[in-house]
Amino acid sequence: MNAVPRDDRIAIGIVLSGGRVAGVEITARRPTGVGRLAQGRSGEAVTALVPRLFALCAAAQGVAAATALSAARGERVSAAVAAAQASAVLAERLVELLRGTITTLAGPALPSWAPLLRDVIAAARRVDQHGLVAADAIDEIERGLAALGLPAGCLDDADACGAWLASAAPLAVLHRPLLSADAAFGASVIDALTAHDDAAIGDQLARRGAAFASRPDLVGRVPETGALARLMTHPLIQNTGAGLAGRLLARLVEVAATPARLRALRRGDAEIGDVVRSIPLGDGIGLAAVECARGRLHHLVALDRNGLIRQFEILAPTEWNFHPQGPLARALIGRALRDTEADRGRVAHLVAAFDPCVGFDLHWREAADA
Repeated sequence: MNAVPRDDRIAIGIVLSGGRVAGVEITARRPTGVGRLAQGRSGEAVTALVPRLFALCAAAQGVAAATALSAARGERVSAAVAAAQASAVLAERLVELLRGTITTLAGPALPSWAPLLRDVIAAARRVDQHGLVAADAIDEIERGLAALGLPAGCLDDADACGAWLASAAPLAVLHRPLLSADAAFGASVIDALTAHDDAAIGDQLARRGAAFASRPDLVGRVPETGALARLMTHPLIQNTGAGLAGRLLARLVEVAATPARLRALRRGDAEIGDVVRSIPLGDGIGLAAVECARGRLHHLVALDRNGLIRQFEILAPTEWNFHPQGPLARALIGRALRDTEADRGRVAHLVAAFDPCVGFDLHWREAADA
């Protein structure tokens, strides 16, 4: 979720002792300092600027900024605008999850996937006069997903997933080696970041600002966010568990479910609060929470007495998942691993399944080398 033109990377150090992971060292990341750019500007200027600053999840960033601004002003977002915002976030989430999955796993075969992937991306970006993904575009998305190997219903439960994995569906073939060999790798107890945490996050962002956004914690908790955290009650995920397989499949479950959700938004009977949520915090302060591809994104907007922005904070989901005491570290510490090509590959796949919004570098060392 980095802003243009920065080229951030995450450095992840695996510390081994006696054939096990004794520690995980993750470099601190920061949001891009957008808050400094926002200070003293009008809300309209900032909400227009924010989507242009981000190379990834631009729609989610724009929706979060606009929603937090409305909350700070005490304005109610109309049903039509809320539906258009949710449609934009869901369509972008589908694109990011699908593109991230294919680019990570396809390897040298990526060019053969590109035409179908481009078609789905183009359809997901086609909207009608109300800002909703167009009806015929949703049909195209569904056909594109089927062509990529993700037909409707294929991941509804364990039986459907088993039949899908045994099939010749391209995405099933792509996932089969990892789901058979390393399905449980990195399994851990999931403490999910949810709407129940929003008020505490808003309070910390308002009081601590960038210091909290760069190293967030909730009274010692560093929850996980993303597709797996959102889908812990899904039948397939409950059956599969919270290892590598669960993480990879959760992404595909969300992708496969998106056309139906987009159609529900067009009918006007969709749940929106689990995609975009606003929380007025009083005294001209508003918080927005948006469930984007990589997890729960928070924006906080505080206004001065003239209605201009005096504080603007962004807490990206990557800051939770790649916190030094966060979900990735918990998934790796204590694992039996060695500095071999095979284990390097296993860890790289797990890191990619957490879906950082920037590139990452893995470094291995023995504890005795410290």
